Amino acid sequence: MTHFTNTKNPIDFPKPALKHAKGNLLDLAEEGEFDVIIHGCNCFNTMGGGIAREIRERYPEVATVDSKTVSGDYSKLGNWTKETVIRKNGSTEFIVLNCYTQYRSSGAHDVFEYTAFQLILQKLEHLYGNRKLGLPYIGMGLACGNKERIMAMIEDFANKVSAKGGSVTLVEYSLTQ
Repeated sequence: MTHFTNTKNPIDFPKPALKHAKGNLLDLAEEGEFDVIIHGCNCFNTMGGGIAREIRERYPEVATVDSKTVSGDYSKLGNWTKETVIRKNGSTEFIVLNCYTQYRSSGAHDVFEYTAFQLILQKLEHLYGNRKLGLPYIGMGLACGNKERIMAMIEDFANKVSAKGGSVTLVEYSLTQ
């Protein structure tokens, strides 16, 4: 699409690669919107708040794979555990990644590990760059992370994934879609 400025010179603005949606990330994944969903976890195997809690309750097998890792192991940062989940229709599946983006449980201050998240995004691009990826507002809620810094990382990631034929959708939790 070509846009014109007040000087009548055409400017072709690039289309942003990062998609935005409102709804429930898990419901959207079950409906076939995503091949892979990503969410942040701490290194203590709790999955006790936010979307991690909903994942633990809805897909106990995802929490089980997390619980098989060593609680409190600092080396989990920048890595993830993986579990495949069957959609409600029973005919297809999607992947849930428990990404270790914070060491400690959420608190009143920023506990988000930016270097770990950047490493996770690099690995995701390499392994799943051609897939449909969905993520919540990772690190921007309970982990009290810096929204501008995290969004810049996600937007850069979305551009790289888009160049490989995949897509990245950031899902804002909403009771109505």
